[in-house]
Amino acid sequence: MADMRARVAVAEDRRVSQEVLQAGPPQQPRPVPAGAAWAVGLAFLAVFCLASLLGLVELATRNAEAARLLTAVEASEAAMVVTQERVSEAFQGVPEQPSQADVEALREELSGIAAEGQAAIAQAGIGVTEVSVLPWHAATQDAKAAYLEHNQAWVDYLGAATEDPEEFLRPQPDVNETFAAARLPLFAAVPLLDLVNGADRIIVIYDDGGDEAPSGGGQST
Repeated sequence: MADMRARVAVAEDRRVSQEVLQAGPPQQPRPVPAGAAWAVGLAFLAVFCLASLLGLVELATRNAEAARLLTAVEASEAAMVVTQERVSEAFQGVPEQPSQADVEALREELSGIAAEGQAAIAQAGIGVTEVSVLPWHAATQDAKAAYLEHNQAWVDYLGAATEDPEEFLRPQPDVNETFAAARLPLFAAVPLLDLVNGADRIIVIYDDGGDEAPSGGGQST
């Protein structure tokens, strides 16, 4: 019996030895080369730096667009203010008891002011139109479009006043409403990180920056 057990044990040892020889030594996990770890780390760093650079470029571009748009808007508003001031001065120059000749002279002067103002404001509107804005900057595109509606309202108003100077004495709801409607889009076009004092410039344009119809800027008299 003992001899039989010994034979079985030897056979079992031989079987295990054969399995070990066939399978080979136990597989050990391969260590990650130090160079590969550095390569992965550098790749992540490169992606992070690229994303940061793209973010900075996007921020700078949006600020530059806002600055150019506001500069064009300010030029348009300045032309409107000049027209308002010239109209006011023309009325102030009329005698308290004007003659028919005084009235005719005033009408002719106002017609000339309207024509010159229309040309100046239309030219300023071209400046707004030419402000380049990237297609995906929807807020800046909307602000540009909204202000151009105000500029066009002034062009139409002064075109009518050229033919009939009494337009200067009539309410101009399109001029005033388009001016008020452009306020929020202009603010929306200014990035949260405002590098060009865009919000302050808009407040100056709108005099008080309030939510009600503005009292300054390009409003008609």
